[in-house]
Order: sequence, then structure tokens, then C-alpha cells
Amino acid sequence: MRTLSFGQAVLLLFDIHKDDKVLSAKLKKLYLQGVQSAADTMEIHTLFSQCGLSEQYEISCEPRIINEDVSRRYFETHLAFETLKHSLDDLPLSELQSYFASLYHSLIPEKRDKFDAYLAGSISPSEDKFAAEYVDAIAKINTNETYGLLSREQKDKAILLMKCCWLGILHGSLRQLPLNIYGTGFFAEINRGRVPKDDSGKLSSSFCAGKMPFSSRHFGLMKQYMPVPGNDIIYTQNGFTFIKPSDQNNFNPEAEWPKLNFAALVHPFSCSISGTLLCQFQFMKHLHDKSELQFSSPDKFIVLLKCLTSALLFNSGGHVYNEFFAVLQLPEVKKAFEFMDGFAQINMLSVLYNGNEKAFDAALTDTIEYTKVILAKQAFHHKLTNF
Repeated sequence: MRTLSFGQAVLLLFDIHKDDKVLSAKLKKLYLQGVQSAADTMEIHTLFSQCGLSEQYEISCEPRIINEDVSRRYFETHLAFETLKHSLDDLPLSELQSYFASLYHSLIPEKRDKFDAYLAGSISPSEDKFAAEYVDAIAKINTNETYGLLSREQKDKAILLMKCCWLGILHGSLRQLPLNIYGTGFFAEINRGRVPKDDSGKLSSSFCAGKMPFSSRHFGLMKQYMPVPGNDIIYTQNGFTFIKPSDQNNFNPEAEWPKLNFAALVHPFSCSISGTLLCQFQFMKHLHDKSELQFSSPDKFIVLLKCLTSALLFNSGGHVYNEFFAVLQLPEVKKAFEFMDGFAQINMLSVLYNGNEKAFDAALTDTIEYTKVILAKQAFHHKLTNF
């Protein structure tokens, strides 16, 4: 019997029931955020049985299978790009420029000068992993065929988002900022569960020796060995000359973050809960305490959060969406952002589904078609090998 991930089974279930508006809407939400209770799990397994999926496939809830779910990684990567296409126009350029200026001018001169030097090309970004990633991202936004589907203003906003994220990381070492919780709780290294891959050094050496031009030609969460059509928005002919975050780590299933992440049965693991987003929240809280926060209203904050997380996910797959949105659920973050009406209710559903249905549905449609092709090839291979 062939194996399906739990998430792939939900996709097939949705395809079967797509004309049932009530059930299909429920399945969309479950697929995005994962199971939230034992009752969710029981209900979905009953539906699997009723439509015969349980008889056709072994539906796996194992962390290893969830992590290697190509359909889910494909979905989140497509959702990220579709979200950027549909939401960047709602992000006010002037306020984003002002936010960037706050980050830039608050940086100590030494770090600011180095940031400028990396962007100008007078220092090679290869000496710093963050510089390498963000300089490459900015170059791709300007020149890559996929990003060519965005308007010039949308590209300018995407570039500013990347610069803001990079500057936020540079600010992260300044302990006088609020929300100094890095290294504690889920951010403690023992709890994050990241296990660097043993072969990453070998892969890096291969490119340095000129044996491989790129470590990966896949945007987003798709690992370098996962199947991606050459005409897909995820595929890039001019790939990545560094090891993408999505290819860097395995995970420890006994660590606290992986246990929570995989309990929802749909979320892969990339780099664990996002320190990059925490850095942004630290600086936003700092600005709010000085009455200088540009995105202090819930509506503006949600648009920024939607675009920022999607830009980061699509480019190099540093985090899955769950690793970003889990930061909002931390008690310390909720308390720090009590000034914002409704902050405690902001989550994946309110940001990536509600008001984002066009992007969500486009990504879901593409993912179901991709999954059908993958499963058809697996079935053909199964017949050949079991003839």
C-alpha cells in the first residue's frame, strides 16, 4: 500500500468534496492551520474512511513524512508568491519607507556602514550568511523571471521588506530592545530542535570546486531534490549559490518545538520558530514605546505581516508559515502588543485566509494539480517495481 502524508490526504479529500461549500471551506482552514484538537483528528479520519482514502493509502502522521511532504512545501511556496501578488499593493510605500528609515538610522554606525558596503558590492556577502542570503534575494527580485510577474512598485516594496528583515537581524544583538526572549523558551537551542545536516559542507565544497553551479534551483520551501516543473514559478534557472535555509537542517523529534509543530499534522520543519520575526517585533515594540510605530493599527499591521512573512518564505524558505505565526502566540509577545486592538486574535487564518481567498484558492488549485501528477508517477513506479 502506498503512503500519503496526512496533508496530501486532506488535499485529495478536498478535491472529492470541492462542490460542498461548507465542507470544502472547513477543509481549507484545516489544511492551512492543521488539526487543533483530538476531535479534529477523529472527524478527518472518519471522512478519510467514508470516501475510501484509508483503503487506498496508508495515511501517515509521522513527523518524517510530514516534513518531506512535497505537496505542502509546494503549497506554502505558491501561497507566498500569490499573496505577494495580491497584497503588496495594499502595503503603503511611504510608511514602509519610513519604517526602513527607522531601522536604518537606529543602527550603530559600524553596522550601518557594513550594511551599505554589502549592498554596494564593496564587501563580498559570502563572508556573512545573512548578507549572502539578503543580497541574493534583492538581486533576484530585480532580475528573476518569476519576480517579473510583479510590477516595479511591488518589486520595490519586496526589496524594502528584505532590507527591513536584514536590518532587524542586525538590531537583534542589541539587548536594550524590548522582548529580549531569544535563547529562552522555544527559542532556547535545545527546544528549537534544529540539527544541521552533515552533508551541507560537502555540498558547499562542490560548488566552490566548480562541480555544481547552484545548490538549488528552487524558490521557497522546496528542497533541492524535490520535483519542480521547469515552467513553474518555483523554478529559477539562476539558482542559489549558497545552501538555502530549507536545505540546511534536519530536526530532533524529541525537542519541544518539533513536537508542537508536528502535532498539527501538516506543517513541515525548516529552521524552527522564527527569530527573524521576533527581531521585527522587538523593534516594532521599541518604536511603539516612542510613539513612532508606522504600523500600529491592526489593519496595517496585518498587511505588513502578510507581505513580510510571504516575501521571506518565497525567496529562500527560511521558515514555514507556522514557524512565523507561532511567534505571535508567545505570551511575552502578546503582552508586549496589548496596545494593538485584536492582536491576540491574529493568526494564520486571519492573515493568510480571511481576505486572502484569491491567493489561497490559486495556490490550492495549483497544489492539487501538482499532487495528482506526483501521485500518478508514484503509482506508475509502483506498478513497474511490483510487476
